[in-house]
Amino acid sequence: MRFTKRLASLLLVAVMALALTIPALAAEHTYEIYQIFTGDVSGKTLSNVKWGENGTGTKGKLVEDDVLKALADVANGSDAEKLAVITKYVNLDSDAITPVTEDVKNANTEITVKNVPSGYYLIKDKKGSQDSEGGFYTLYVVKVTDGTLTFKPKGDVPTVDKEILEKGKNDTTTEVKHNSASIGDTVNYQITGTLPSNIDAYQTYYYQFTDTLSKGLTYADGSLNVAINGVTVSADKYELNVSTYDKDKGTTITITINDLKSIKDVTINDKTKVVVTYSAKLNENAVIAGEGNPNDVKLTYSNDPNHSGAGENNPKGETPKDEVVTYTTELTITKHDGDGNILPGAAFTLSGKGVNIVLVTEEVFTQDDTGAYYKLNDGTYTKEKPTEATQDKYEDPTVKYAKSTVFTLKGAGQTETKVVGTVDSETGKLTFRGLGAGDYTLTESKTPAGYNTITPINFTITFNTDTKEFESTAPIQVESDNTLSTTIVNKAGVQLPETGGIGTTIFYTLGAVLVVGAGVLLVTKKRMDTEK
Repeated sequence: MRFTKRLASLLLVAVMALALTIPALAAEHTYEIYQIFTGDVSGKTLSNVKWGENGTGTKGKLVEDDVLKALADVANGSDAEKLAVITKYVNLDSDAITPVTEDVKNANTEITVKNVPSGYYLIKDKKGSQDSEGGFYTLYVVKVTDGTLTFKPKGDVPTVDKEILEKGKNDTTTEVKHNSASIGDTVNYQITGTLPSNIDAYQTYYYQFTDTLSKGLTYADGSLNVAINGVTVSADKYELNVSTYDKDKGTTITITINDLKSIKDVTINDKTKVVVTYSAKLNENAVIAGEGNPNDVKLTYSNDPNHSGAGENNPKGETPKDEVVTYTTELTITKHDGDGNILPGAAFTLSGKGVNIVLVTEEVFTQDDTGAYYKLNDGTYTKEKPTEATQDKYEDPTVKYAKSTVFTLKGAGQTETKVVGTVDSETGKLTFRGLGAGDYTLTESKTPAGYNTITPINFTITFNTDTKEFESTAPIQVESDNTLSTTIVNKAGVQLPETGGIGTTIFYTLGAVLVVGAGVLLVTKKRMDTEK
């Protein structure tokens, strides 16, 4: 009896230690209560210990001394060590005596079940009830009760947060969810993962980031770094997989740590943070304005501390995805004359920040029997049909061409700070695509004959990280779809008055008349003298 009383006290101490960890995340849980032993409770003492409804021994029979001793020997061990022994004596495949469904509201949620026979109980989440996104299984709770079972479930889930590291003035870095970039710009990312409050209850801990870059982003090889509490983790401690870039699906990056707790020289506790940084470039497949170019991450993690297998085989949960978005825009120029008529033939140069790689609209002519264009000897195209009198002006008067407008990549792979585009001959439009925030200058590098060249236009594009909208200085306007536009008017040259033209001709004519007149008079005078 003295041994039994000593065991009861030790079990009570173990139970109190197990109840110290509490949840930090609201979630609905269905708990199952398993009766291991029955007995008489007096204060902190459990006497006349017998096998209960869910014990591994014969129900109603006294518990063997070697079982009681095995339990007493781990009374001062860790939670994991205690449960490793306790669970040997409970049949978790049997029917629990009662299910209890509770919505865990906060870290202080206490659950009470009344009219429970005196005895020794294990409380656990119902199998499969926490397999949904964000679910977690509580560490088994073991309690002695005298009729009212009160317990606090234990456990929570890690979190994952993704940010864009945006460099601002004075090289200061800010963390934002939305930014702007030009095609070719580098975007720097930071992923921060946390650990659950009951990480100590896990023997092994699986930890995997799955990061998805959309088609407008190209992963920068060799840029990835993993750090735990600021200490860089060597590449042999995790598995990195980067899928081949797909122009429709983008790229998927996975960083897998099969057992986070096996990494030495770093502290693994509920304050630990795992930080991943890497870079990507905005590419020519980027979505312009609209929904932007998203990049999201989710964290897959061990979610059952009662499981003692290797990390990769642990039951797992997943966090919701956390997303960041990079936006880029375009500038469309419409060329008019003073009367509002489309004015083709102009070319513009865009210079400034972010124009080393730009998509620019260009006319493309391809041979097509149904086309409306003909190619001239000087390499230009015309809709004017060749005639017998004009066919010598055509490269081949029998060949027709169709015109289309496409985007071509300019400046790719170079360090240019300007690109040139020509206004479409039919629409009078020119588009520079893939621009982010920055200072720009638009210069008319080719002016239609008979018109005045415009003064260069300096403008600034900015991006509001809260509203996700672009803004620009005049005369560049922001359209409702978050793109930019401007209309440029060329004024015709002035015909100025000239001198020395028609006046001189009049003098020459009058002089000639006078000379002729003088000759006539001279001949007439001689005849008159002769007749006398």
